[in-house]
Amino acid sequence: MADTKKGGSGNYLAEADKSLEVCSVMISYSRKDKAFVKNIFDALAIDDREIWVDWEDMPPSNDWLEEIHKGIEQYDCFIFVLSEESIKAQVPNWEVDHAVKNGKRIIPIVCEEVDYRHVRKEIASLNWIFFRKDGDDFNSAMKLLLKALDTDLRHARYHTKLLTRAIEWEKHDFEKSLLLTGLDLQRAKHWLSASALGKEPKPTTLHLSFITASDALATSMKKRRW
Repeated sequence: MADTKKGGSGNYLAEADKSLEVCSVMISYSRKDKAFVKNIFDALAIDDREIWVDWEDMPPSNDWLEEIHKGIEQYDCFIFVLSEESIKAQVPNWEVDHAVKNGKRIIPIVCEEVDYRHVRKEIASLNWIFFRKDGDDFNSAMKLLLKALDTDLRHARYHTKLLTRAIEWEKHDFEKSLLLTGLDLQRAKHWLSASALGKEPKPTTLHLSFITASDALATSMKKRRW
């Protein structure tokens, strides 16, 4: 669950720095590719990485979809397993929709040949990592995947932490006590500056609204003390 503690002394983002070894990741895939995903899961788990995978073949429901959405929001990176089945399947595409909406770092990995023309533009425009059985070396591909996952790790982690706090802020009718204060606000503004200079993932509109509202409240409180 997302952290719903009040802004307090501004140590929310500092807590994120304590576990900056590897990024957390959610894997989206078609059930037909479950055996392949298990191999990827095992290779990623060697680093004690937090990995979110829905192994159960359950019919969609509101509770199930809410858990999927939380997984996407609360994990740093989103791996999409490309196959002929996944590019057509409804659920993986729902998951991509939510990852795109929340500005997640999306990494497409290819487990079998797909027709590029049939791949949605949000995935087609990204760099693919190839794990095809015929012709691709699994270990070499894993090195590329790990590099893609853990590039600018602190930046990706702050994206996740700020997103989950911003979502809680929005759900609680923009409750002022959930806004950033002190060092958290300073870190968030530095994060925005790094994003403007090209670091990925980029902030969403909700990120921007949340940080702007936090800064406005901090400025207002400072003026009151003068």
